[in-house]
Amino acid sequence: MLKKVLIFHVVVLILRVFYVLFRDIDLSPEEAQYWLWSKFLDLSYYSKPPLIAYLNFLSTAVLGDTEIGVRINAIILGFLIALTTYLFSLYLFKDEKLAFFNSVFIYFIPAYDIASILFLTDTPLAFFYLSLCYLFYVAVKENKPIIWILTGISAGLGFLSKYSIVFFFPVMIVYLTIFSRKTFKEKWFYISIFIAGVFTLPVLYWNFSHDFVSFKHVGKLSGAEQGFSLNFKHFGDYILGQIGINSLFLLPFFVYSIYKAFKERDEKLIYLSLSPLVVFFFFGFMALKKNVEANWPAFGYSTLYILTGYFIYKRFLKLALPPMALSLLSIIILFYTPILDKVGLTNILPPKIDPTKRLVGWQEMGGFVSALKKDYHRSFVFSDSYHISSELSFYMEGKPFVYCIRVDRRMNQWDLWEGLKKYENKGYWGIYVADHPITEKVKSGFESVEFQTTYDVKYRGVKVKKYYIYILKNYKKIEEDPITTY
Repeated sequence: MLKKVLIFHVVVLILRVFYVLFRDIDLSPEEAQYWLWSKFLDLSYYSKPPLIAYLNFLSTAVLGDTEIGVRINAIILGFLIALTTYLFSLYLFKDEKLAFFNSVFIYFIPAYDIASILFLTDTPLAFFYLSLCYLFYVAVKENKPIIWILTGISAGLGFLSKYSIVFFFPVMIVYLTIFSRKTFKEKWFYISIFIAGVFTLPVLYWNFSHDFVSFKHVGKLSGAEQGFSLNFKHFGDYILGQIGINSLFLLPFFVYSIYKAFKERDEKLIYLSLSPLVVFFFFGFMALKKNVEANWPAFGYSTLYILTGYFIYKRFLKLALPPMALSLLSIIILFYTPILDKVGLTNILPPKIDPTKRLVGWQEMGGFVSALKKDYHRSFVFSDSYHISSELSFYMEGKPFVYCIRVDRRMNQWDLWEGLKKYENKGYWGIYVADHPITEKVKSGFESVEFQTTYDVKYRGVKVKKYYIYILKNYKKIEEDPITTY
């Protein structure tokens, strides 16, 4: 059966490679930013740990600074997530057909399919979190040193992917307290924790050397600085976001599976329920006072898919086929939204609210700005948005470093890199690209505005974004804002 499983998922891997090669979408701003990090390797970075930069460094060294060079990481990790889902399911249920079904079932989940194409920190986090859930369970059952070592390594690599791996800690404590208290007396359990801890040292050292900016950033995102006040709009958006990334059509099966796991008091099923419950309620509580991005809890749902796949396969396979088909259809549409226009269903998802609009227009605008820059040899390109700076760094000719000035924004990674000081009062031209008209603060840093224009991004026949481009003469100095927010 393993051979058939591998063949099936390799075929999907190949299809995803072709999708990236031939679908006319660009890197997302975050993907472009993480690619840029790989050009400045470090022990950690402002907003995230370093693993994504290291993976980008390795993949682009082989495939070049291309979209497939970046996204091959997501494609391979998506394949490994499917394979781990199979192995974990097989270990739990001792049923090869069920395990294979579970490894296929995840293809019907939007969050998984997105993470298997777009290379964001959520992708390595999802893989190492699922691996950690699997290896920890095996380690508890078999108590073999090698499994405990692999558990520690998986946790450590998860930490280097994204700090959210720490959500496994309460899952682990609750599970052991209820089902395996003897594990607290096992030395290899603590050795595993020590191994995981070793992986955190470079990140901790880097933060110690940089005023703990990562922790300030995470604290800001979590709303730790805010007082508690209920915001039901944010909470409503959170609930809708979680339904969206996990498929509206499969929602009843998810809810049923969690309910039955506890009703049946099955140790395996309860273990699979803990991660999704912990992350869902933690981020749900956070959403009561601030905005929570839909993808933040997604890593914790991997065991929910195994749990739900189990109940569907055992009890509801025929009933589940129509909603699974609808879920798959919605994913196909999401990955190629222009199909809606071709069949006269544009109003279902108009271009202006199409989430894929963030992935278009960057390559063309990069070419446009490159053409402007050719007429100004002593020049630099800059923005006040790291999204724009990242995308232009990737898509401009020669892939120049595009600066991001600190004006009307919070701190970001660019504040830890070299700024514009070396260009001051040396007769340099500045090419400023923004999603808003130029401010007086930026304008006052130059002698004059030599030229200005706008660049419209069209998608599915409709203008979805407008950018403002200025060529500024003789850079003097821009008085950037002090760092007051993270």
